[in-house]
Amino acid sequence: MLKKQNWFSQFKNQVLWQNKDSAQLVIITQENCGCTIQAQPHLSALQRFATDQGVEVQTFTLNNELKSVIPATPAAVLIDKNGEFVYAGPLSEGLACSQGSGFVETVISNLQAGFNSSLLIADTKGCYCVNNA
Repeated sequence: MLKKQNWFSQFKNQVLWQNKDSAQLVIITQENCGCTIQAQPHLSALQRFATDQGVEVQTFTLNNELKSVIPATPAAVLIDKNGEFVYAGPLSEGLACSQGSGFVETVISNLQAGFNSSLLIADTKGCYCVNNA
């Protein structure tokens, strides 16, 4: 799903993305997903970290529209201040979405240092609720 042509444009349309002159971290969770519950400490820390780095955070609950562009939750998408793709994938890799193995924090730090990794992680192991849309 993440590797489909025009995926990023479709995603931005689903979240009604608007240019706000700052990078934006979009976090998608799913109600009744045990992995979202497990990831709550990491989600809170990630949101604080992003805000401290000057990144605007938006959170969405998986809905029918987002199911067409998000294969599993919890998920994160980072968009730079120009609306360009920076990252899409899980919060982290490992059991229980452990905070110590976070991808997103690394990508945010790299972006703040002037490096856009354009990192798409579509295949990893961890605690995720798969979207069966």
